[in-house]
Amino acid sequence: MTPSSLHADSIPAPLPSRDATTEPPPARSSGAGEGRRETPRFGLVSLSDRKKLISILLATIIFALVGGLTTQPAIFGITNAVMIGLGVGLFEEFYVQSLRGRWLRGMHPLRSILIYTLVVTAIYLVAMHLSHLILGHIEGLTLVYSRLPFTLPLVIVFSVIGIVVMRVVHFVGPETLFHLTVGTYHRPVLEKKMLLFIDMNNSTALAERLGAFATRSLVGKFLFDISGPITNFGGDIYLYKGDGLIAVWDWKLAVKGNKLLHAIDALGDAMRREGPEYQRQFGLVPSFRIGVHGGDVVVSEQGDTKRAIGVYGDTINIAARMEEAAKAYHVGCVLSGQVAAALSAPADRLVALGNERIKGISAPMPICEYRSGEEGRGAGDRAGQDVAIPWMRFRA
Repeated sequence: MTPSSLHADSIPAPLPSRDATTEPPPARSSGAGEGRRETPRFGLVSLSDRKKLISILLATIIFALVGGLTTQPAIFGITNAVMIGLGVGLFEEFYVQSLRGRWLRGMHPLRSILIYTLVVTAIYLVAMHLSHLILGHIEGLTLVYSRLPFTLPLVIVFSVIGIVVMRVVHFVGPETLFHLTVGTYHRPVLEKKMLLFIDMNNSTALAERLGAFATRSLVGKFLFDISGPITNFGGDIYLYKGDGLIAVWDWKLAVKGNKLLHAIDALGDAMRREGPEYQRQFGLVPSFRIGVHGGDVVVSEQGDTKRAIGVYGDTINIAARMEEAAKAYHVGCVLSGQVAAALSAPADRLVALGNERIKGISAPMPICEYRSGEEGRGAGDRAGQDVAIPWMRFRA
């Protein structure tokens, strides 16, 4: 099943009050920092930056091997190749793919390839001089200059090929490309995942107010801004859909350190941080709603001439239902009871909404509002306590 095939009962009218009373849950062990905002760490490196650094390291190793095998003496080739690999990798991952590099990514492909090629050529020339300087062989530059009419065209050709390959990798997604290449999901695999649906509020009214082109720019910036917080906390972008997206986490990773909740908090932080820029460009700051559910899903390759990795099962449909419930209850984020019970959210930020009837699910499902960021601060005097879902009494 896919999100487009949802069949759901009508959502009940919002409850008169979203407050819920809770009986004291059994004592649960908690660390000193439980309930606090977590910064993604690998030292001080976020998960997404860690992936970028690994990509740069692999590219540098490949460059070094090629340089050592094709250049004599080998030490010059390796030194030159390492600097080129580092330069190109850092430029790609920390500039082109960052907010600062949006102008280059949004440019016509042929123009962006031309500019990128000029940058790579400049990196090559700088690396060539630095390698001879570091190795104390400045006199060898005379021979290098004499070979430039031959080497520069080769550098340009391989730069264009490399840039196109990088564009394809970023379009498909590095992890998706890896799994498709090694055949991880060539046969269906059962995995436990958490799925997050996020959509922009009032997108139809915004389109009428701003017009098609401005709305497209707004949605583009919105999707760009919400992607980073998801990947920084271990999530993957499964699908962009209209004015929102579907993100997926491995269940254990989402629960460990409350990474999923920290990602949701970071989404709100990103909107607050970018608020002035939204106001400057569009005269408004978009809001959004989130729905989260988790459980077993079937992951498998799909398609033939264009292949992709698909996620199937009731879990994805129920996650979409949670996002619909957030809209119906006029709240920012709705978690299914199963997800809320697995996470350790401070009690003042988790509010019972009631039981939801899901098409195809026999028993009503408890759902909760998660109050992210400023919404959850100062909401009560229960901060630091955990809400245990089985002990909640939902108001009728």
